[in-house]
Amino acid sequence: MELSSRETLRVLMQRCGNPAEVWVRRSSRNAAKPSSNSRKMRCKCGQCRQCLEDARWERIFAEKFADPTYYTRSVATHMASPLAAL
Repeated sequence: MELSSRETLRVLMQRCGNPAEVWVRRSSRNAAKPSSNSRKMRCKCGQCRQCLEDARWERIFAEKFADPTYYTRSVATHMASPLAAL
């Protein structure tokens, strides 16, 4: 079963060009832009709208999800055969 002719494939491949060249052009075009991995500094004044909203969400998280004993509780590993109950 043939989905397209060899001629159609050849024409499409010629129009696309060399994928390596496309990659070089894209990376050089983006070289002037700052890296998306760079972190943005957040305001820490405690007075502006964003700081107040961040503090609100921190408080909500602490009340609902934070477990104060998470780092202090001991972890007991039960080491027994599952066949011991038989």
